[in-house]
Amino acid sequence: LTAAEQALFEVGAAQYAAICAACHQPNGQGLTGVAPPLAGSEWVTGDPQIPLAVVLHGLIGPVSVQGQDWNMVMPGLGAVPGLLDDEKLAGIVTYIRRSWGNQSSAVTAAEAGRLRSKLADRKQPWTASELKALPATQP
Repeated sequence: LTAAEQALFEVGAAQYAAICAACHQPNGQGLTGVAPPLAGSEWVTGDPQIPLAVVLHGLIGPVSVQGQDWNMVMPGLGAVPGLLDDEKLAGIVTYIRRSWGNQSSAVTAAEAGRLRSKLADRKQPWTASELKALPATQP
């Protein structure tokens, strides 16, 4: 990681510990019946706009992660006033894309901001099929 990416990673580590780890666990392995694993998750390591969109708006309904079926609700964190600015959002996504053996690219605050603006009218959580239908472009 570059120095800027490492700084985002560190912001993300702190945010993940405070916001995400209770459900997805500090080791990224998830919690049975609560939240799927992020370690090795194709939803995390693929197109970076997918984890950005999920953190912003949440995820509802059936989803398969590493061949295991889940049917749960993850609340969107982007609607909580003041919780996640673009740097913190990019930090969380960079952290989960670079932790627990994941080796995907970092995400910048500018990318997070562009996607947040692009999806500004969205109010409900995503479904797995909606996420799969997103155009495969950088945020």
